[in-house]
Amino acid sequence: MLPQLLAYLFEIIKTQYQIIIYLMGVLLGKSLTDVDDEEPVRKPYQKLQVDELPVIETLPRLDYRQLLAEYEQKHGRPLKPIQRRANAKTTVPDRLTCPQCQAPSAYLYANNGGKGQYQCKVCNGRFNHRSRFAKQVIMRCPHCLKTLEKIKERKDYYIYKCKNDDCSFYQTNLRRMNKSERKRFKQKPHAFKVRYLYREFLFDFRPLAPSSPKKPKVDLSRLSVSSHILGLILTYHVNYGMSSRKTAGVMKDVHGVSISHQTIINYANSVALIVKPFIDHFPYELSGSFCGDETYIRVKGRWHYLFFMLDAVKKIVLSYRVSPNRDTLSAIR
Repeated sequence: MLPQLLAYLFEIIKTQYQIIIYLMGVLLGKSLTDVDDEEPVRKPYQKLQVDELPVIETLPRLDYRQLLAEYEQKHGRPLKPIQRRANAKTTVPDRLTCPQCQAPSAYLYANNGGKGQYQCKVCNGRFNHRSRFAKQVIMRCPHCLKTLEKIKERKDYYIYKCKNDDCSFYQTNLRRMNKSERKRFKQKPHAFKVRYLYREFLFDFRPLAPSSPKKPKVDLSRLSVSSHILGLILTYHVNYGMSSRKTAGVMKDVHGVSISHQTIINYANSVALIVKPFIDHFPYELSGSFCGDETYIRVKGRWHYLFFMLDAVKKIVLSYRVSPNRDTLSAIR
């Protein structure tokens, strides 16, 4: 009788426990039983790959005026513009010009019955709105020499992709996959980089040189305090991360030096501008492994983004930039 009673009470306790778990889940908005789901998901980052530059093919540019002069010299008569019929079903826009020789619309045919293809009477070139001559250059895959196709247009760059299935770059990446990666590739092909990609940035890199820092508000050569006092201020404010007001309080209570918190900020900024060139150009002995990341900080009450790159082995900050914008240009700078 006692074992049956204990089993009955145990079932009641289990039922009550399930009810409590359910109610807690309803109140808190999450389940208390799925403890493993709250663990951070550990996914390996894709290693940074620096691909080869594409093969740039420059297109020959012709001048229709020179071609007309050569035609007249060769045939003894000028090349006449196209005589269009009054009742023609297809027309050529007046502003349209040949992308290869820049001939005006008077020398252009509607070549395929109004379906978008035109032919130039001067250079005999055919073209449409996607003509190869409408581009400044043609970019080809460095592995298979096939023309790259523009697949995405972003604010600051275009993305080109090699879609050749016989490309050696594509085939090599497929062969390197193991069985589990192949299975995942069939389900989520966007999670793998197997084809050659190239980004064409739309801004100029020349003005991206580091700008000279602003002149400090305080000339350290004319300080009224000693170098020892300056070292104490920087130790409290920088090394121990104390605020400027707390640093001023410590200097007053412990060392008997009256100084305002704004003066402490001015001292720190002046020293930072002097030390910065030594830090930026110091000959560090770096490893061959680097990484980059971003975070956000508040600057004068507003959120800014901090982009930085460091040596992954020696933990040395190599480059950093604070920007109010989180965009491609700020990250590259």
